[in-house]
This record gives sequence, structure tokens and C-alpha cells, in this order.
Amino acid sequence: MFKKLFGHHKETDDHIYAPVNGTVEALKDVSDPVFSSGVMGEGFGIHPSDGNIVAPVAGTVTMVANTKHALGFTMDNGLEVLIHMGVDTVDLKGKPFTINVKPQDKVTGGQAIATMDLQQVKDAGLDDVVIVVITNTKDSLDTLNVENGAHQAGDQIGTATAKS
Repeated sequence: MFKKLFGHHKETDDHIYAPVNGTVEALKDVSDPVFSSGVMGEGFGIHPSDGNIVAPVAGTVTMVANTKHALGFTMDNGLEVLIHMGVDTVDLKGKPFTINVKPQDKVTGGQAIATMDLQQVKDAGLDDVVIVVITNTKDSLDTLNVENGAHQAGDQIGTATAKS
């Protein structure tokens, strides 16, 4: 308790949060080969049941794609996290997305950050899976544990710890 009061110990949030209501699956099972191959880093996919997107981690927003389909975060532990909404949705030029954060914003895990119009994505014939990857896996990730299955947006579904 005193450590928190006097600031001697900063608690870092290493949790991974469900970015949307839906069903979490292994990254190797997502339809996008760039992500499923692991080349972008370790992570997971989640098939959304609605389009309300929340921050998958606590940290700082580092990137919002011009086409609004992807956002980047840096966790306090140094891990770099990408959330990618849908497969090939870059081609939709931002239309299905509303982004509520900007670079340098601090976010907490589970904080509302965006919406995705699932019907627009489906009408375009695209997969609406939301993909979360740790892009600096090779250099910085020690362990990533994520619980597959049905989750609510903002649920703590795992942890991502950085190499010390």
C-alpha cells in the first residue's frame, strides 16, 4: 500500500483485454496469411458479435492508420501492439470505422477506442475478424498467454510480459 502511495513502485498493466465482444481464436486460425503465419508477431484473432472496439492493452496510442482499420499501442512494459480490424479492410478507405483516439493518447485496457460497421465489412465480402498482434515479439516478448473462447469486450483474457 505504501509503495503505491509514495510512488516507489509503478504497477504496470501487462493484461490483454478482449477488444470486442466475440470469440477468441488462435492467430494461426485467422484467414489473413500475413498474420496467421506469425510474421507480424504473436497474437490472436477475435470474431466480433458487434462493432464496439476497446483497447486491447493499457498504454499509449502510437499510430492510427489513415484508413482507420488499424491502431498501434505501446504498453508501459515496452511491448508494441497492433489491432487490425478485419481482413483487407484497408480497401474500404476508412468508411466502416470511427476512431475515438489519436496518437499520444493514454488508454486503459477496455477503454472504448473505435467502432467498426460489421455490415459494411460483410457487404464488401470481407472477413470482420479483429486481429491483435505484438509487433516487437522477436525482440521484446517473453510470454503471451491468451484464453480462447467467448469473451466480452474489456474482459481480461491474458497477459503479455516483456523480456527483462
